Amino acid sequence: MPKKTVNKRELSFDKSLFKELPYNNFRGDLVQLHGQFNNSVLASKTTRNNLQRLTSLYDLSLLKLNTNLDVNLNPYENLAINQIGSRYFSPHSFAQMQSKFFKNERLSSFSIFHNNIRSVNKNLENLQTQILEELEFHFDIIGISETRITNSNSAISVPTIPGYNFEFVPTPLASGGVALFIDDRHGYRILEKASNGTFQALWVEISFVKKKNIICGVVYRQHNSPERFQKYFEETIEKFVSLDKQICVLGDFNIDLLKAQSSNYSHDFLLTLQSCYLIPTVDKPTRVRSTSATLIDNIFTIPEQVLVSGNILSDISDHFSQFCILSSIVDQSKENRKVRDFSKFSSRSFIADLIQVDWDEIIARGTDDINKIFSSFL
Repeated sequence: MPKKTVNKRELSFDKSLFKELPYNNFRGDLVQLHGQFNNSVLASKTTRNNLQRLTSLYDLSLLKLNTNLDVNLNPYENLAINQIGSRYFSPHSFAQMQSKFFKNERLSSFSIFHNNIRSVNKNLENLQTQILEELEFHFDIIGISETRITNSNSAISVPTIPGYNFEFVPTPLASGGVALFIDDRHGYRILEKASNGTFQALWVEISFVKKKNIICGVVYRQHNSPERFQKYFEETIEKFVSLDKQICVLGDFNIDLLKAQSSNYSHDFLLTLQSCYLIPTVDKPTRVRSTSATLIDNIFTIPEQVLVSGNILSDISDHFSQFCILSSIVDQSKENRKVRDFSKFSSRSFIADLIQVDWDEIIARGTDDINKIFSSFL
């Protein structure tokens, strides 16, 4: 049998492709790295070998990171009973998943998408392609962080996605900045904008007629002053939670939740979320490089309403996209009931009306049915 000739160009292309794939040349202990959320990789399966068997980047499931093990949301007793099953999706597998939703579920659900875009001017087209063409899903909220929209370039061009309104907060630095694309079917009001050298944040309240309003915030934390950010985040979350409305917080926080047992900043950040009964809906790494895997991007909300959540593989930037689909928010409407208005009741007028009733005539009708007599009286 003749020996197969290896095309050097194809081999060079394959090697270049592998360099772009997660965990290429990774030599660390993945189980230890994922520790906090028990994102274990079966020891019998070599990640690099799995990568080499893959034929298409968008057909990944992703790379055996999803196991059949239940993943505890966090190690603390107060939320130990809550579990999330976030997964990795290719755009194709996401489209397949969402197409299985019943029509009434799609109509009543509330969906959120986030991506660290690393410059909206540079990568907006990639975002539009993924949202409009690949995922085949209309999200209620699309949050982007690290827009790199600054005070000086904010007026140059306004990013657009058909069917959405655009709100943003610029950054005073070369990096950072946040923005929201809000489904134009929703009414909303801006609650707060914050921008400084440590973080940028945008908070809006989405209005509903028969459901609880939802407060959505998108946040980006710079790589500095974690104490200042923690103070702001704790005070802001507590303020909005006290309004008794649904809360959703998304963004790139640059705080690796997988290090919650070894980093005080990660630990305190997670405790702040727990104190307000908010959970991370994504529990697996959101940025994977050849030598690291970190969980720094997320969508936080209350656990009971999460239908499905996870990371979506994309080439928008070097961060995966995150999404979360929530079940219908609690209906706040009340059944319309007719009630008597006694605010202007006059006992004197009531007695006068009773005196004028011809009781002999009512009794003379010869019925023992009290209901009929009462109806005659009315």
